[in-house]
Amino acid sequence: MKKKIKNPLIKRIPKELSDDFRKCLTAQTLMRQNELKDYVPRYANPAINFATDDMGSDVAMGGVLLDILIVIIAFIFAVTISNTIVKEASTIGTLRASGYTKGELIRHYLSMPVIVTLFAACVGNILGYSVFKNVVVSMYYNSYSLPTYETIWNPDAFVKTTLIPVVLMFVVNLVVIIRMMQHTPLQFLRHDLKKTKRKKAMRLPKWKFFSRFRLRVMLQNIPNYLILFVGVLFIMIMLAMAVGMPDTLKYYQDHADDLMFAKYQYVLKSYQDMSGNAITTDNPDAEKFAMKSLVRKGEALDEEISAYGIEDDSNYVKIADLDALEDTEVYISESYAEKYELHKGDTIILDEKYEDKQYDFRVKGIYDKCQSIAIFMPIDNYRDTFDLKKEVFSGYLSDSRITDIDHDCIATVITKEDITKMCDQLNHSMGSYMTYFQVLCILLSVVLIYLLTKLIIEKNENAISMTKILGYENREIASLYLLSTTIVLVIVDALSVILGATVMNIAWKQIMYEYSGWFSFFIKPLGYVKMFGFVLIGYLIVMVLDFIRIRKIPMDQALKNVE
Repeated sequence: MKKKIKNPLIKRIPKELSDDFRKCLTAQTLMRQNELKDYVPRYANPAINFATDDMGSDVAMGGVLLDILIVIIAFIFAVTISNTIVKEASTIGTLRASGYTKGELIRHYLSMPVIVTLFAACVGNILGYSVFKNVVVSMYYNSYSLPTYETIWNPDAFVKTTLIPVVLMFVVNLVVIIRMMQHTPLQFLRHDLKKTKRKKAMRLPKWKFFSRFRLRVMLQNIPNYLILFVGVLFIMIMLAMAVGMPDTLKYYQDHADDLMFAKYQYVLKSYQDMSGNAITTDNPDAEKFAMKSLVRKGEALDEEISAYGIEDDSNYVKIADLDALEDTEVYISESYAEKYELHKGDTIILDEKYEDKQYDFRVKGIYDKCQSIAIFMPIDNYRDTFDLKKEVFSGYLSDSRITDIDHDCIATVITKEDITKMCDQLNHSMGSYMTYFQVLCILLSVVLIYLLTKLIIEKNENAISMTKILGYENREIASLYLLSTTIVLVIVDALSVILGATVMNIAWKQIMYEYSGWFSFFIKPLGYVKMFGFVLIGYLIVMVLDFIRIRKIPMDQALKNVE
């Protein structure tokens, strides 16, 4: 009986296979006395992979945001079912005293939330595959020239958007209901559902009556306010992404001039023309430079690093002690330093792209006027390091157009538009997406805050009814209960803005480690105001609903529930 031999190469990742092929190709090329100028494997070819990689990164980012949403939903589920049981404590106590078992009550209170969640998940799937898919499709068609698509059912999306919420609803409600059902029928009838009892009331400061009353409301609802803080924090993390992404792209678009050496960077095919003469220009702004690509090898990504050789006393790359650098000393770009957390005095190791050569450099300083991942050294050191002739260079830097060089000799011209091209692309594809997300965050804040403030009002219905009997107006009662929550919400909102931006900044770094290049996460001062304001807008909507709820509480409520 023959055994099927498995090819071990199948299990190897494309990067390893392409590296092996490159080594073989390089060896064969050298044997025939030729030189390998460039080599682009399929996995590193943006013409093949960029669109799918961009969609893949959107899926990863959407997955993180979906996880945050699931956590928020779990909070909402827990608060809702706990509030329902507290509100219906008398009914539950009566049913338990009448002979109904815990299992019957658990099934009763568990069935409706699960049924509603399942129904909502089904409706969401139908809308997602019909109406809302067009929003995402139009976003990608605006960015890429894609062929006609075909909608297919995605089992992974079904698990994350349907099964997980339903299971989460079931588990969270089951745990909360079982925990609440541990109370005796008498405790339910007395609404005595607290496990910890305060034996002595806290002494309050000698403030005015309304101030003391509001402080008492705050102290009584500390657990609810803690849940509010956690929920708002998660919403603020999403808002940091929704507000910070456009701000980051806008920042780099506006500061593109400050992140360029010169307005024009001419890269030549060779420093000599067809006749073997050095390519020169009469443009007085032109300055020679040398450039090549090295590789920083890593586990997740082999990133290209641009190595620049700069003229002494350069008019464009202004580094004070550049001409004093030793052979192995270099300056690195600020982006390089931020991404890999490098500092002055550190040693970096870079490799040739197509040869088995490795270079060790010591960081002498950091150059802040460069967006790319790059290193800088004097052009003479550059030639010595890479064993080049003394007259070799790669192109010209200039603040004005160079018109006296044959176009056939120019490989490419890098301008401001090339620097901002990726920002324009991301802004074009994700601008409307972030706007939708900001609206979603406002709606989430409305739902979360409404549920928690509703719980606070329902816990104090008897007290509110009694104050109405004593002659207080709805406006005065609202100032007692709603102003307390407003003070807490403003504090929570302000803290969440700071913490949300901090968490998003950390998460952004982890995301950028997976990609070539570097963008620092940036939120404008107005962006922080917008983050604060969006949650506040949600709360203002809730305040209107809560005031209506307070107005509807009848005065006989206190008389019906005398304990």
